[in-house]
Amino acid sequence: MTSIRKIIALLLVVPLLFSLCGCWNYRLLEDMGIVTGIAIDKGTDDKYELTMEIADAKSGKERMVDSHIIHSFGNTIFDAVRDGISIIGKKLYFSHTQVVIVSEEIAREEMNNVMDWMNRDSETRTDIELFVAKGIPAKDIFMVENSKDNILSFTMESMIENESSLSKARQTQTWRFANDLISPGISPIIPAVMLWDDSEEQTPMVEGTALFHDFSFVGFLDGTDTKNLLFVQDRIEGGLLTFPLTYQGKKLSVSLEIFENQTRFETNWTNSVPEINITVKTVVALDELQGTPGEIDEKLIVTLEQAAETYLKQHIEATIHLVQNQYGCDSFGFGNYIYRTEPQKWKEIQPDWDTIFPKLKVTVFPKVTIKNSASQQKTIFGGDG
Repeated sequence: MTSIRKIIALLLVVPLLFSLCGCWNYRLLEDMGIVTGIAIDKGTDDKYELTMEIADAKSGKERMVDSHIIHSFGNTIFDAVRDGISIIGKKLYFSHTQVVIVSEEIAREEMNNVMDWMNRDSETRTDIELFVAKGIPAKDIFMVENSKDNILSFTMESMIENESSLSKARQTQTWRFANDLISPGISPIIPAVMLWDDSEEQTPMVEGTALFHDFSFVGFLDGTDTKNLLFVQDRIEGGLLTFPLTYQGKKLSVSLEIFENQTRFETNWTNSVPEINITVKTVVALDELQGTPGEIDEKLIVTLEQAAETYLKQHIEATIHLVQNQYGCDSFGFGNYIYRTEPQKWKEIQPDWDTIFPKLKVTVFPKVTIKNSASQQKTIFGGDG
């Protein structure tokens, strides 16, 4: 028994001794090319052009406070990655990559190759933020003068995370895009990024949505249509409803802040043909009312709620018809809902879904509730308009 105990003790101690010898694969930060963001374009001679933001890392107590840009080329994406090593003289590390931006051309014809490389590379994470550059090469996003923040990729990650307060774009990480690709009855979407010109410089702006049918990009939705898409997908977390209203002969401009939203689907069948009814229940607050005709009483609140319901119905249904008629891709997930709730019926219609979806009858039933009208019932000017 004593011998057995000695053997067990030895087996426990030996691994501990190895752990005290330090990190066997330890590397200095200065020896690493830490890639924080990648832009992918199609270059000349049908090659891939990669524009990579490299963090200038320093060891010790100093933080990564700066970055620089490199360009590399290759016949494949991985070939272009390896070309980058010869440019900076360091191995490139993708474990801290925050964003991948693709051009419209890549999104339309090469998105399967992008996802294949990201899936096979052992260092890339599944939570990288995806973007499609709208109207410009993807590399232009990284080429702007970056005077406010040193690492642009980190800024873009923060921008898309904070979009929930506006609901004009939806965060799409690599795992979600891949999941929507393999899920029946839903087409993937990716947020759009463009350059916005202010008085002094250009800066990236995230707004709108790139629509995909399978792996292929088919078109963009603007920020307003994206908000309507998110209403259907039950992914509204904030934002505003703004619309004009004529009340008691006076023209008002209304701003309602969205606090809560709940969207539910219901399928009705007629001779094996589905119809979708969408119930949208939204809780808002009255944030701004320009040209208020006196006291904000219950009658005005009811009128505002009804006007908001009309606004939502018209605009959400208009976005659905736009996607059906112009793009033909089920970005809303109607087919996926049928697949999850009525799998046997989905099995019957799945082969024809691409022809069923553009003709699918969808009706929206909104219910808007104003939970307050701020802290006062009268306008600051006494209510004479």
